[in-house]
Amino acid sequence: MGAYRKRKRLRHHGILGFTLLEILVVMISIGILAAIAAPSWLSFVNNQRLNSVQSIALSTLRIAQSNAKRTQSMWQATFRNTTRFAQYAVHQSPTTSTDAAYWNNLPWQNFEEGVRIVDNSEPEPRTTLTKLTAIPEPDVYRVQFKHQGNPNGLGELGRLTFVSRAGDRKKCVIVSTVLGSIRQAEGTECNQA
Repeated sequence: MGAYRKRKRLRHHGILGFTLLEILVVMISIGILAAIAAPSWLSFVNNQRLNSVQSIALSTLRIAQSNAKRTQSMWQATFRNTTRFAQYAVHQSPTTSTDAAYWNNLPWQNFEEGVRIVDNSEPEPRTTLTKLTAIPEPDVYRVQFKHQGNPNGLGELGRLTFVSRAGDRKKCVIVSTVLGSIRQAEGTECNQA
């Protein structure tokens, strides 16, 4: 009886675990699948970042517009690029001339990392909002809304275009009419006013 148990135990002991060949085949298969899926995943993540930033920019413009109506005074949405983040702020429009310290002390909030505002000197579709020339660096763009919620003149119409730092897909938010209509667009649709 003891010899039978010993043989049975040895027989079961030999089939436990995986062979080196089986492990290598599984690892190579996982590597191939990861290599196929990685670019698609990165593209998906970058597109989600752009969607998020575009949605936040639209909300920022609408908040400035709403605050202008509510307080019966001029408000503005301000945007800029920094080395790491694109940023935005909603605040009352300044009534006097401002310096760099004023702009640096605004309640700036960061957009998602990895997304930037397309400068107005880049190829279409680029940002066409009013660029403040009194501020040397970084470029500051703004839209002012009057007490009725409409943009403060034709110069306030335009688009704010975003691009992923790791891609070429562009998404934008457009202030398209003097009545204050704001909409989202993507790619070549950003070229339409």
